[in-house]
Amino acid sequence: MTNNFTVMPTSKATSPIIGVPSDEGSLFESVTTEFSFNDISLSMAVILKQSPCVTWILNVRSKGFDFISDNTLGYFGYEHLHYVGRGHQFHENSMHPDDAVNIVKLNGFISEVLNQVTPESRSGYKFSYDYRIIKPNGRVAHILEQNTILRQDCYGNITHLLGSCTDISLWKKNGQQLASLISEDEKQYFLFTPETKGFKHQSNLSKRELEILHLLAEGRGSKYIADKLFISFHTVNTHRQKMIKKTDTKNTGGLVQFAVFNGLI
Repeated sequence: MTNNFTVMPTSKATSPIIGVPSDEGSLFESVTTEFSFNDISLSMAVILKQSPCVTWILNVRSKGFDFISDNTLGYFGYEHLHYVGRGHQFHENSMHPDDAVNIVKLNGFISEVLNQVTPESRSGYKFSYDYRIIKPNGRVAHILEQNTILRQDCYGNITHLLGSCTDISLWKKNGQQLASLISEDEKQYFLFTPETKGFKHQSNLSKRELEILHLLAEGRGSKYIADKLFISFHTVNTHRQKMIKKTDTKNTGGLVQFAVFNGLI
């Protein structure tokens, strides 16, 4: 199987990032201003090398890394030079084959939402998903990848992503892959699984649910939340159960853990 870039669907499909079929280059040729990250300081690179995640700036057009922190060996098992020389394709090739197929599906759902919003709104969205990396020694690491839209061109096509990858192997206990798409500005949250049948509005967490989720993460009980939000005890528990179902978690603890991993709180 040939893996496509993580934030792009299969070839010939409309990309959530590029916005044109992958074999059309005229749009790119008309854009003359390139985004350079050559001024990233050495001190910042040293700091990011010590960070608890791999951080990168991905050039969507070239699929190369304009910057990637020098700590890939500890998290992915592969030397930094492989990512510098071979770009995101090398990272894709290290994914578990089953997960790589699902990532294409999940990106399709993300693209369906991003293609429905204006470029101004799109810049406020963040998306994440998880997958397994197979290290050279055969061991598997479960990775949470989180992406922020860093730059769009004059046509609203996403050209650069700021990404971070965290090892969640100790926390991820089930094999269900999930993707989330969040806009704090628009107060929107979407959750997708590989089995999602197209874009589902019911995958949203409502504004009220997010309010309750924040309070649950603070350790507040249902009675406190009900009094705080001027709703009934029963309504709080109903929202809680709906969120557990939407996020495919087992209990309140799993729901809060999911929220932390996906940047909801």
